[in-house]
Amino acid sequence: MTERIQHPLIGTVVGKAENGVAQFLGLKYASLTDRLSAPQICSNYSNVEIDATKIGPQVVSPPNGCDTEFRLFQQSLPCPTFHISDLHGLHLNITAPIGAKNLPVLVFIHGGGFAVGSNAWPQYNHARLVNLSVKKGLRIVAVGLNYRLGVAGFLTSEDLRAQGYKSNNGIRDQRVALQWVRRYIEGFGGNPNEVTLIGQSAGAAAILHLQAEDKLFTQLIAMSGTPLALRPVLPIAAEETYSHCLEALGIQNLSPEDQLKEVVHGPMSTLWAYIPPAIQLLPIIDNETVFEGPTYQALHAGPKEIEAILPGIRWCRRILLGDCKSDASIFAPLFASRQPGIASVFYESMARSLRSHPNTVKGLVKEYNITPDNADEVAWRGILEFASDIRFYAPVIALGDNWVGESYIYHFNEPNPWEGPWKGEANHLMDVVYLFQNFNEKLSPAQQKRAEQFAEHIVIFVKGKSPYPSRQSNKNGAMVYGGPTGATFVESATAQGFGRRDTIFTFAKTVGLDALNEALIRFLDGK
Repeated sequence: MTERIQHPLIGTVVGKAENGVAQFLGLKYASLTDRLSAPQICSNYSNVEIDATKIGPQVVSPPNGCDTEFRLFQQSLPCPTFHISDLHGLHLNITAPIGAKNLPVLVFIHGGGFAVGSNAWPQYNHARLVNLSVKKGLRIVAVGLNYRLGVAGFLTSEDLRAQGYKSNNGIRDQRVALQWVRRYIEGFGGNPNEVTLIGQSAGAAAILHLQAEDKLFTQLIAMSGTPLALRPVLPIAAEETYSHCLEALGIQNLSPEDQLKEVVHGPMSTLWAYIPPAIQLLPIIDNETVFEGPTYQALHAGPKEIEAILPGIRWCRRILLGDCKSDASIFAPLFASRQPGIASVFYESMARSLRSHPNTVKGLVKEYNITPDNADEVAWRGILEFASDIRFYAPVIALGDNWVGESYIYHFNEPNPWEGPWKGEANHLMDVVYLFQNFNEKLSPAQQKRAEQFAEHIVIFVKGKSPYPSRQSNKNGAMVYGGPTGATFVESATAQGFGRRDTIFTFAKTVGLDALNEALIRFLDGK
C-alpha cells in the first residue's frame, strides 16, 4: 500500500504504508556539486510529486559493507541490491505512524567506523520500532540518515583545503540533515522542537555535534561509542593519511591539481578497491566543525570545562549512554593477522607508551591475562577486554557522571545467540539487534521480550520521560539488560554489579584514563 501526504513546504510525497506505519524513503536532504563539495540543504522541491516508496542510493563505500556487518552480527537478513552514487547519496528515510501529528522525533546515525553503512540496510529499518511505539501508546517518528563515508566523507589535506575543499564532509552532512529535519519534519508528523539524536558506534561520535553553537536537537543517545573511543585526529595525522591514500591510488607523483582530479572525479570503485581498511579516515580537528576534546581529564574538571568543550550542553537537556559488555569485539578483525605472539607485542607497546610507569604495565597485563605464558587466544581476549573497558565502558561512566543535566546509563549484557566466535557474549552491535527488532524471528520468545523492553525504554526517553532513574537521582545506578529478568535497574558501588570490571579505574589512579586510552590507540596503530 502507499501513503500520500501533502507536505506544506515540499508538496505531494508518496510513501509506503503497512501495519499502520508509513515510510518515506530516499528523501534527498542535500545536494552536491562533486564528490568532495560542501552539502547544500535542499530548499526548493518545485512542488513536483516525490516518489518516496524506494530506498535511495548508497554513498560511496564498499558494496559488500552490509554483508561484512552481518558477519559481525553472526546472522543475516534479506538484503536488497544497492546502487552507489557519488552525488545522490545524501538522503534520509522517515518512518511515522499513519496520521502522525506533532510527535517526538528520533534521528538515527549508523556506525561503521566512518567507512561503511547505509540507512537502507535492513538491520536499520525503523518500521518495527515505530510500530512498537504505537502499540505501547508512545508514538514517535523515526528518521535514518545517510552521510558521506571514507574518502568522500573524511579525506582532507592542506592541498585540498587550498583548492576550496573543506574537511569533515561526513560531519557537515549530518548537521545539514539535522537542519533539514528541523525545517521539514513537521509536515511528516514530527515535532521539530522535540528531536532526539541517537548514534551507534561511530555514529555515537554525534556527541561532537555538541560542539556546535546552533541548537540541532534536544536530547542525545550514544550507543556503544563516543569521541573518546574514536577520537578526532590532528591535521598532521590527516596529512599522513592523505599521503597514504595517494600512494594506494598510485597518484602520489602527480601534481596537486591532477591528484585532486583523480580523487574528486576518478572512478568510484578505486576508492574502496585500492584504499585498504587499515587506512582509517576519521573526523579531523579543524576548529570549524570539529574541535579538540572531550578528554577524560576535561570531563572530570567540572561543569565550566565541560561547557567549554561541549557548548551544546546548554541546549541538549538530557543524555542516555550505554555499552555492550564485549564491545571491543569490533576490533577482532584487526587483531586476526597480529595474533601470533600478541602478548609480547602488546606488552612492548604499552611499555613504550607508559615508560614512566613500568609497574602499572606489569600489573595491567597480569590482571587482563595478557602475559607471554598464556596462549595467544587468551591474550587476545584479554586485550579485547582491556579495549572494552577503556574505549566503551569508561567513557559511559565519565560522561554520565559528569553530565551537566540529566544522564541515564545502561549496560547491555544480552548474549549473542548465534553461532560464531561471539556466541554467548554481548558483542558489538547486539544493541542494534534488540533496538530495531528486525532479527526477532531469529530470537527466542524470551529474547524477543527482552528486546521489546530495551526498545520501549529508548522510546520512553525519546518521549521526554524517564525510562529508569537518572544518574543524578541515583549516582550508583544503571539499567542492566541481560539475565533471567531481562532488564533490571541495579544499584552498585562496584563495576561487578553491572557485569563490568573495576580494573581500568584501579590503574587509572596512577596514570590516568587518557594515558591508558592513548596507549591502546598506539597499540592499535602498530606503534
